[in-house]
Order: sequence, then structure tokens, then C-alpha cells
Amino acid sequence: MRMQYIVYDLEMTNRLSEIIEIGAIRMIEVDGELKILDTFQSFVQPKMDKLNTRITNLTGITKKDLISAPVYTEAIENFRSWIGQEEYYLCSWGPEDKWALITDSTFHKADTDWIINHNDLQFHFSILHDSEKGFRYGLSRALQAMELVYEGSKHRALDDAINTARILAKIHRNIKFVKNPTSFLESKLFEPEKLVYKTKSEGNESPFASLSKLFN
Repeated sequence: MRMQYIVYDLEMTNRLSEIIEIGAIRMIEVDGELKILDTFQSFVQPKMDKLNTRITNLTGITKKDLISAPVYTEAIENFRSWIGQEEYYLCSWGPEDKWALITDSTFHKADTDWIINHNDLQFHFSILHDSEKGFRYGLSRALQAMELVYEGSKHRALDDAINTARILAKIHRNIKFVKNPTSFLESKLFEPEKLVYKTKSEGNESPFASLSKLFN
């Protein structure tokens, strides 16, 4: 079976970082190059948190987008069905999306056994480009470093995933992808990260510390 590269991004609420949008790209290797096959996008209706003005201004997502959206368990099942049965790496820009998937799935009592083989592309990119300083690159800064222009709308899940996939297509030969089970990811959930962010504007600490409140 071929290996899939599922490059995904999430948008979340402000207070509890509850997932409100999922965007993803499916890539496979063809003649040594990663090619995009198809895409996935779904809004998610939050259960515990509310959409506020800050997130609407940042993402363009409105209450109208969410009012008829599937709840998390339905949206994540649709996402899993789209991923399919072939082997895959889950790839995101940074660790926060992995944390959100695990915490939201735990809170909603949804399976987490599919959250496997997770690879943090931001970490890999930052090691490749700034290993001596130990800084993380934000997505926009990484695109600039690759002489690429952001395509689409920033802070929308599918567009962020597409731009992350464009970077992956250029660096995948230099990455040693890892396979890991959900139990390993859960054990690493709130461990301090090895890298800090490149600039204050892109955040010096994780904005998702409030995820732990979902367990209460």
C-alpha cells in the first residue's frame, strides 16, 4: 500500500481552543515528488466554547458558518473516512493541532487510535533552517524563506494546509518521517517544546494551554 501524507490544519476558538474548522491535503510520492491528490474541509460546531469577534476577525469564520456545521464527532468521522484505509503520516505546522485533536477527541469520547505517525513540519523546517539557534518559523516566515508567496486567506484551515503542503513538497527529501502510536503522542501532550518561536508576533508560548480545561 502507498504511504499518504495527510497535511492538515485546524482553526479553534479563543478561550478553550475548541476546534471549529478542519482543512487537509492528501499527498503521495510520484517519481520522487510529492503531489497533491485531493483536499478536505469541514467546519465544526463547538460544544463548550463560543465564537468571538477576535476569532471572526482573524479567520473570517462567522457564527453562520458554524450554526449548521457537524458536531466534532461527526466532523472527525468524516475526516477519518476521507483519510481512508491506506497508511499515512499526519503532518501539521507545529504541535498545537496534534494537542487539539487529542484533547477534543478525549473530551467528546471519540477514538484517538487514528491519531498516529504525527510529524511536526514546523519543527523539521526550523531544524533544517535554524538549527544552531533553535527557533521555530511561523508559516508565513517559512514561505518567505523558501521564496514562496502565501496563497489564499491566512488563518483558514484549508489554505494554511495548502501552504504547508507547498513547503513539504520542497523539503520532504530532507525529513526523516517518524511513525508513532497515539499512546506516544498522548504521553508527550503537555511536554515543553524543544524550540521557541522565531518572533514575538508569531508567539513565544503556546496559545493552547487552555486545552487542558476540556478535561475538567
